[in-house]
Amino acid sequence: MGLLGKARIALVFPGKHLLDGAGAAQVLELQNSWLKTNGFATDLILIAPHLSWSIRKRKQRRESLMRAAKAMGFDDIRLVDIGWSDPKRWLAIIKLVMTRLRGIWSIEDDLAISDASCVKALSASARDRYAGVICNYVSGLSAADSLVSRHRQLLVLHDWMAAAETPRMIAILHQNRLRLALNEDEAARITAIAPKFPCYTGLPTLLDRYDNLNLHGTDESTEINTESPSPHEEQNAPNTVGGPDPSITSSEIDLLFVGSAHPPNCAGIAAFVRDCFIPYLSARGVRLVIAGAAGPAAGLPAAPGLHVLGYVGDLRPLYAAAKLVIVPLLSGTGVSIKTLEAVALGKPVLTTPVGIRGLGADVRPILQPPFDQAWADQILALLQDPAAREEWRDCLRDSISGKTLDKALHDIMERLINSPQDSDATGK
Repeated sequence: MGLLGKARIALVFPGKHLLDGAGAAQVLELQNSWLKTNGFATDLILIAPHLSWSIRKRKQRRESLMRAAKAMGFDDIRLVDIGWSDPKRWLAIIKLVMTRLRGIWSIEDDLAISDASCVKALSASARDRYAGVICNYVSGLSAADSLVSRHRQLLVLHDWMAAAETPRMIAILHQNRLRLALNEDEAARITAIAPKFPCYTGLPTLLDRYDNLNLHGTDESTEINTESPSPHEEQNAPNTVGGPDPSITSSEIDLLFVGSAHPPNCAGIAAFVRDCFIPYLSARGVRLVIAGAAGPAAGLPAAPGLHVLGYVGDLRPLYAAAKLVIVPLLSGTGVSIKTLEAVALGKPVLTTPVGIRGLGADVRPILQPPFDQAWADQILALLQDPAAREEWRDCLRDSISGKTLDKALHDIMERLINSPQDSDATGK
């Protein structure tokens, strides 16, 4: 039995991140999984502005968004487009156009999306439909405000750490909404700005529910060769397999890295392969498997034991076969989804301080860059000592288990749903 039977929750999410942001989309999937597990009905409202005048391109985008959303299992899906026909929204639309021309994105631009979104249809048909709204990113605030009062909203602030504190954003943080950050550092900063409304921390991992989730890649168009490469290919190019081969066992994959083509992923794995794996580990027979677009995008050199898979349809076999997961990040913002994913799947992780950013000061163990012989020595020691790997795994899992997204949602949803009913949909 869930918390509140079949109370219906709307999850508001930017269409851009559903298609382009693997980490952000995974957070949405985690939210939906927790809500459904606890008996809630869930609808998805996609804030999907498209600046193209082409009807064909807008139609293609809508179709792509609907396919991706349906794959997540939402009960109902609605799209909110730009309000081209509303002169009141033209100034915000101009701001969006200028942002695209500059190629720089910020929270103020997300607010411009909110201002430009046409939410009239939502407020007319769905205002009384929802017991609460989870609004991911401030780009969905106008949609959330059109559906329920602000005290029945949860604003999830993704990767806010690098954002400047603008007057409008400070004003929003002082409004009567529940707030959730995806790491401790951001939650502390947000709470310091508006201490009257403390910000929850919800590390985006459901430690006990990953069996219910689809751990898949984002490039669904990629075809994968499921045959092992020849020795000639191993000598001349990184190996590409559909991974893993059915014969692979946990003793055959020593190191695993999973990452998209996001520049910090590419830079980190390239530095690790160049400075640590090739000079110290490859000749020792260590096998490194790289899954996801980061491997091909990083332009890695060929080396014995290096297997670059590209897109992998189901990551579970790879995680199951890996002795140790590495997250060799040198830069990045927000929280490292790949670190949390590995922990949730019961794997020990060797990472840098960047790889545990926002998880709390007590999170250990970590190893500082550069990726030199010290990294190689630590890896070789862990590969030879199953008990040490279990200790590393348990240490990291224990340090984050009290701050996970499911624990935060349990506390938040009880408070949100039990708020007094209110006829003021403006949420003031």
